[in-house]
Amino acid sequence: MKLYWHSLSLIPWRVRIALHEKGIAYDEESVDVYSSIERSPEFLALNPFGQIPVLEDDGLVVAESIAILEYLEERHPEPALMPTDIALRATVRQYMCWSTDYWPPAWKKWMAPHLPGLQSTPESVAEGRGELCMHLDVLDARLEGREWLVEDFSLADVCYAPLVTLLDRVGLADDLADRKHVARWATQLNERPSVKETLLV
Repeated sequence: MKLYWHSLSLIPWRVRIALHEKGIAYDEESVDVYSSIERSPEFLALNPFGQIPVLEDDGLVVAESIAILEYLEERHPEPALMPTDIALRATVRQYMCWSTDYWPPAWKKWMAPHLPGLQSTPESVAEGRGELCMHLDVLDARLEGREWLVEDFSLADVCYAPLVTLLDRVGLADDLADRKHVARWATQLNERPSVKETLLV
């Protein structure tokens, strides 16, 4: 099994966490998605949209983190990262989608001054922060009285782990601390071996 990723990209990190949770051995290949928009013909043959992560497994190629996570869960069902109840599984998928659809656009606005090739204004940066804080409010309400987003640790938590565990590194420590349930959850995530062992440094 081979994972194509980059050490500065948050979304592939969730796949590494799932691989470590399941104890799956894998190789890695870094794809530089930051210094150039150019992609090698070999990589474009794997994903014509030129994005990471991409997973190769015994001749099968899967792109997009959610598709990869679902594949890993079905291919290696133990230890389980999805509940058995159909309603709970739907809820896990809802949070997986929210983490993928709504967080990254706001994150890019907030981080634009520090990322190559992104344009920003003080207004757009503030807008990004506001959108991230609204997202944190949604999570904080969900986590009140809960240890994890959906019953036991699941792919919902895996998808958010790379996002919320880095907030104190990017100038959002106060916003995290203001939401005590998310702050407690982020601490739990940071203490989880699969997160610590794959930490982006």
